[in-house]
Amino acid sequence: MVTRIGHIALNVADLDAAVAFQQEVIGMVETHRAAGASYLTCNERHHELILVHAPAARGYDHIGLEVDGPQALERALRALPASGGSLLGGIYDGEPGIDRALKVQSPGGHVYKLFCGMQSVSAPEAGDRPTHFEHVSCKVRNIPAEERFLRDGLGFRFSDRMGFLAAWWHCDEDHHGIALTLAPRAELSHYAYAWADLNALGRVADRLKATRDRKCIWGPSRHGPGNNHFLYFHDEDGAMIECCAELVQMRADGYQPRTWPMWPRTINQWGGPPPPRFLLTGYPIASSATRPGRPGWAMDPGRSAQASA
Repeated sequence: MVTRIGHIALNVADLDAAVAFQQEVIGMVETHRAAGASYLTCNERHHELILVHAPAARGYDHIGLEVDGPQALERALRALPASGGSLLGGIYDGEPGIDRALKVQSPGGHVYKLFCGMQSVSAPEAGDRPTHFEHVSCKVRNIPAEERFLRDGLGFRFSDRMGFLAAWWHCDEDHHGIALTLAPRAELSHYAYAWADLNALGRVADRLKATRDRKCIWGPSRHGPGNNHFLYFHDEDGAMIECCAELVQMRADGYQPRTWPMWPRTINQWGGPPPPRFLLTGYPIASSATRPGRPGWAMDPGRSAQASA
């Protein structure tokens, strides 16, 4: 059902400051701003990231997942409840950059927005930026229940597992679009951008130091599952970003899913275990995230706001 990872929507305390961080450190480009929300991209898609001015509601609003058309959204209305998901209203339109969407809450509490009809924009000027928004990592209390939802409700496919502590699932060629980590409460662990190579990650770290005088949390190094280079740091509001390079492509690289041992070297092929600052970081699910239907900040004035289901 899901054809690719779309974006994440994050509530931020200072919209201008959050946008500036994404532009100056990551290289994102703003394509649209309205009703206290900024839409940013790194390619020809209308947005790969949404930042929402909401200083009193810290957290993330939703994870965007693209489907292949309106019929897929109709099928989702039937499939998602049967897999443990809770629908948050019906199918609606009126959001900038997309045709229509449907929100659902997973068994673990995470909020997903299935959407179709992403608009195209002019390619950004040449610059040092990611190729696309790549994946999210979600902390959950019950991994098997969340995996059933991903598989049966959203159509994700299994990639890798690390004992009972973590699992990786994909919806396209990328090794994973969603990672799950066992934790005492539901939170976002991190969101990730894809970069061309390890050198690109070094340039991001240089910009983080030069423009914000800040250090990275973990990396650069290489993960076992996915075989990718990684670099982690916090964004302007304390959510954790992973910069990821050379992630395994499932069919193209002939990758075979496996169960990895629960050893530090599984997730760090070059060094030791993740530092406490990495393990303890968690960005909450925003209190406003579970409101049904289209958020008030997500209205394109030139379009209808009528729900279609």
